[in-house]
Amino acid sequence: MAVDGREHCAPPPERTTYRVAYAVRGEPGVRRAEVALLPGHACESDIPRILAARLTGRPADAHRIVVLELREA
Repeated sequence: MAVDGREHCAPPPERTTYRVAYAVRGEPGVRRAEVALLPGHACESDIPRILAARLTGRPADAHRIVVLELREA
């Protein structure tokens, strides 16, 4: 509760969205995706795990993801 007696809510965390071009080891072609990260919860180095989880349901498959291009959207 604030000093003046009114409750204040913090604004929601700002998301950073990235456009990613990536390849999957053992599969032909380049794939593209958008990944939104919340500061304090995920960082750029988590993107391969996020993409692996989307593809296979297993973040541990991140070793199969090769990020070719990463741009802030």
